[in-house]
Amino acid sequence: MSDAMNAVRETSGWAAAEVGVAAIRALRDDWASQERLRELALAGEPVAIREAALLAVALAPCHLPVVRQGVTAAQREVRAAAIAGLRADPLARPLAAHLLASDPSCGVRAAAAALLVGDPRYTPALRRALEAPLPSPGVDPDAPRLEGALVRALAGEPAVLEQVKGRLPALASDVRDVVLEDLWARPAQRPYVRSLLAHEVALVRASAARVLRRDPEAASALLDLAGDPSPLVRAAALAVLGFDAAAARVRAERLADASEHMSVRVAIVETLRAGEEEMVRALLSDPSPTLRGVAASALRDDAASVEARRALLEDAEPFVRARAVSSLARQDALFDSVMSCLGDADPHVRRAAIEVLGRYPPAIPLLRRHIDAPSPVGPAAMQALRDDPGSLPLLRARLRPAARVERRRRLRDLARDSASVAGVRALLDDPDALARDAGSVERIAALLDEPSDMDGDPAQLAAARAIAGRPELAGRPELVGRLRALVERGDYPAEVTQVALESLAPADAPAGALLGMLDDVQELDALRIPAARLLWAQGQHRGAVIARMDDPSPALRAAVLELLGDDASAGELARARLRDDDARVRAAAAAALRRRTPRDRGVALVDLVQEMRLGTGGRLHDAPIPSGSEPCLDGEPRRDAVLAWLCARLASDERGGVVAASAEVARSEVPWGDGDVYLVRLPFDQEEAPVAAGVAPMHNLIETFAMARRLTAERPPSIWLVCADVAFSDLAPPELDPGAAAWGSTYFGVRIGRAR
Repeated sequence: MSDAMNAVRETSGWAAAEVGVAAIRALRDDWASQERLRELALAGEPVAIREAALLAVALAPCHLPVVRQGVTAAQREVRAAAIAGLRADPLARPLAAHLLASDPSCGVRAAAAALLVGDPRYTPALRRALEAPLPSPGVDPDAPRLEGALVRALAGEPAVLEQVKGRLPALASDVRDVVLEDLWARPAQRPYVRSLLAHEVALVRASAARVLRRDPEAASALLDLAGDPSPLVRAAALAVLGFDAAAARVRAERLADASEHMSVRVAIVETLRAGEEEMVRALLSDPSPTLRGVAASALRDDAASVEARRALLEDAEPFVRARAVSSLARQDALFDSVMSCLGDADPHVRRAAIEVLGRYPPAIPLLRRHIDAPSPVGPAAMQALRDDPGSLPLLRARLRPAARVERRRRLRDLARDSASVAGVRALLDDPDALARDAGSVERIAALLDEPSDMDGDPAQLAAARAIAGRPELAGRPELVGRLRALVERGDYPAEVTQVALESLAPADAPAGALLGMLDDVQELDALRIPAARLLWAQGQHRGAVIARMDDPSPALRAAVLELLGDDASAGELARARLRDDDARVRAAAAAALRRRTPRDRGVALVDLVQEMRLGTGGRLHDAPIPSGSEPCLDGEPRRDAVLAWLCARLASDERGGVVAASAEVARSEVPWGDGDVYLVRLPFDQEEAPVAAGVAPMHNLIETFAMARRLTAERPPSIWLVCADVAFSDLAPPELDPGAAAWGSTYFGVRIGRAR
């Protein structure tokens, strides 16, 4: 590649977010980069950039205001990074407790829980979070992470010990290991931990084996686990066996057994012990590339195998070549051999070579050529060069994408103006500080004359915030006019336009521009939602806002529902959205109906089952219908018991045994059909119900329908499971033919067949 082309690449800025993220991580300790990192932490785009910048600046106490600002971000990743970065902030724990109780994202709540570990003041808050129902992983992928964070935080609390034990099989392996380590530290719990070596779940047995590695009383049991049916357990046991002759013999036998599961043999190699080197050296020529690679890594300190590992640099398998390169990290005399691997076709081999050569001065110019390469090569090159003074300017350039020359000139001129630069610096910490200086306001407001071509431009975003929504500036129509003109033009960065939209009073907002944003389905929700709110407040365009109830954007549909009042038409619109495909919209519809109508109560289903002797202690008995019969419910003395049992089956666990404690039942009148309609209400979304109430709606519908289809009645009733926290009077299930079943996002129902 020509020198000219290299020069272009060295000043081009990042072509992808991963380049910027890698530069942020490499320069987190670079004093000269702190101001740019601060800018990115305030308003970096995309989200990955801002997240990485927040974690980087959190190391410096002077950046505390910036990190706190991240807690209010709309993106859950940014909020979680901000909370994680506030460990040194004395005010962070109350903030974390609030987020633990109220944030909609499980990832943010998990970060908050990690912050509260070890503080007895917040143990009750952690316990409430652990006892509350969690969304399913399908609703929030971070739900298992939250559960793990809560269990880790409370593992030492005697009051929740049994609850923690009951969750062991469902925990991630690293969390389970931490919990068992904590239990092992208590002498009274050691017999329990030893008993887990015989647990029915293989993952639990494996964790117990790892924790009991230092327990002499468990040596015999661990040796027995070397023959466990699960390779996962065998691998864990063989990795922690003692150093006696019997353990050495078993390890040698398993490693030599070509029929043994690969994970077991790998575990033995990765826990190489003195006296086993010769046995592992033989694996450098094994037919399995996995064993060749892990053997090379295990022998990194073995002088006798250097040449054999060097020969593996020419292996046909990339995994083996990468492991061989890493194993030569301490062999300075072989660095020239490793340098040739910088041109390897596989990126993982190139990454391994970069990591080895980072402390080899002749390789530095070659490593610089890789800093713009895609992951994993580029990030590895930046990390390797972070301590090289000559490479720091190249890394700093990757913190800033290329910007327009004119934009740079204006910012440079502003920086030369002492009156303005002080205001800009103050604004990044406190927007109100700049608003108190009229001269600085005029200078900074001039930054809004033309749109920036840089997404998330911190200077323009700061300028918009400086003149937006200040009570003391209400009498300055020229500043309000700037915000109005900014919205009307429509070509400013989204973040700047969003600040203007959220700051304009309804009377000052340009209705034409707002209607254009609202109708443009390609526009960002961050702009369309505040536009809808302004139009609603203006009054004359509410019809246009209500028309977006069918918009493709779930976030906008939910926002429109939040604007609805308490009139009859609002109730009809909200009831219709209880069947929406998106959980956010259904939740907003339920909230709108709760605002409109006081919550009514039905009969607790558990009490009904107990009263009618259909169950004991909330556990449902078998159906009160003779096997093989097809009874008609008309005149049947057990009619009420049969219908109550069907209601209970819809709201019980997947085995049909335990009735959900939160389920309530009521009879409802609907404008269709000639039979009674029974509603069983669960105060959870159908996606939350399996976790929150132990109820799997679709599974229960199938099981209940299998029973209901055997029944008939002249005026057949229908029975519905409703997954919504809504008043019974606002529930209107769809029409259902006799002998049929129906399901959707909220309603799951069956109807008895019509008697002939």
